[in-house]
Amino acid sequence: MFTESELRAMADQALNLAVGYETEILLSSAEGALTRFGESRITQNVSQGGGGMSARLLRAGKMGKASTGNLTADGIARCIATAKAAQEVSAVDKDLLPLIEPQTYQSKPNFFDATVEFSPEARADGIAQAVDFFQKEGLEGAGIFSNGGNGFAIANSNGLWAFHRKTNAAFSISAMSQDSSGWCEDTDPDIAKIDISRVAQTAARKALDSRNPSSIEPGAWTVVFEPAAVADFMLFLIWESFNGKAFVESRSPFTGKIGQKVLGDNITIVDDPYHPLTPGIPFDYEGMPRRAVPLIEKGVFKGVVHDRNTGAKASAASTGHALPQPDTNGPIPLNVIISPGESSLDEMISSTGKGVLVTRLHYCNILDPMKVTLTGMTRDGLFLIENGRISKGLKNMRFTESVLHILNNVEALSRQLYKTETFWGGGGTVTPAMKVNDFHFTSQTEN
Repeated sequence: MFTESELRAMADQALNLAVGYETEILLSSAEGALTRFGESRITQNVSQGGGGMSARLLRAGKMGKASTGNLTADGIARCIATAKAAQEVSAVDKDLLPLIEPQTYQSKPNFFDATVEFSPEARADGIAQAVDFFQKEGLEGAGIFSNGGNGFAIANSNGLWAFHRKTNAAFSISAMSQDSSGWCEDTDPDIAKIDISRVAQTAARKALDSRNPSSIEPGAWTVVFEPAAVADFMLFLIWESFNGKAFVESRSPFTGKIGQKVLGDNITIVDDPYHPLTPGIPFDYEGMPRRAVPLIEKGVFKGVVHDRNTGAKASAASTGHALPQPDTNGPIPLNVIISPGESSLDEMISSTGKGVLVTRLHYCNILDPMKVTLTGMTRDGLFLIENGRISKGLKNMRFTESVLHILNNVEALSRQLYKTETFWGGGGTVTPAMKVNDFHFTSQTEN
């Protein structure tokens, strides 16, 4: 990884080559490694590192942009020359905003040298620990063990400089028998906090408990969602409902509803890059400071996140959520926290007469953005709850349900919060486990 001083020297070179333009330089540097395993043996071991730069040049209401992965002096010079050529032939953009002045940022310490330096031998040892446990239980294992870090910097011709670096490690594993599977994952900026034993034992228990699965009939069920499943359906609410661009273009289901009750009383949602469980950085891709933004408060819609462009259209300030400009997607919350409740996963199960426990979801897709209606399937651990106890494993089910309906029918939330990833990526979601009534399974699957 490049150091801050190395990235700043590259930014200075680029800015000096673009005198006469308003110039914005984005620089990134990353180093990462991953070990993949399947059928209880390592199948792939990869590592990579490098960096990139994008230059955005503004003059006379027109913009040119170019990017490169060549951070040599020659590569930077060619990138600036390409951006100049693009600016010359660009049309005038009435929405183009001037670059910002220097800003002050809050600290977010989430970089650990040990995470970047973790060796392939150490990853193999961790995988062996999990696989050995699986083999004693007659199970096969598959998954990944990854570690790495990245740095990101923004400089502009007005004197702005912003730099942040962070790390992340992930251990994700599936345990499989002939007719069942179980899954668990642990992620953290500090690889020393990855609990391989807990992850392996949880995945194995789910696989063992769901052997010889039964079937249930489609229909409305009481469902206890583990945090990974909550994160899977919350991702779509985040994308569709709290995006400032969708909001000002009346494509958000909450457009025109600020101050109105839209979800259940027990639902509070905030986007907060400074929460200890979120992976956030202190600034956005325009260099604006990120700030915590209340989105839902006790079921009441409070607002959306903005970049400078959508903020201007909504007569609101930027909340520090810009993506790289120009951007057709709009600002998106990437550090969402759903507030906890007063229950636990075990208490949700014990309070359920008849219901279903869902480990996580799979291949979710949106059917109706204005209702945030999704379809998808369960995966890696579906269980029948009877008389407050898990009675047996179930074959997976397909569901079709509105996230708005789900969050208006939440009976209980866990006291503990969990940092989760999603199948589609999109940032970290910090969520409790959740018990939901009237959740609709629409059909059975083949397994």
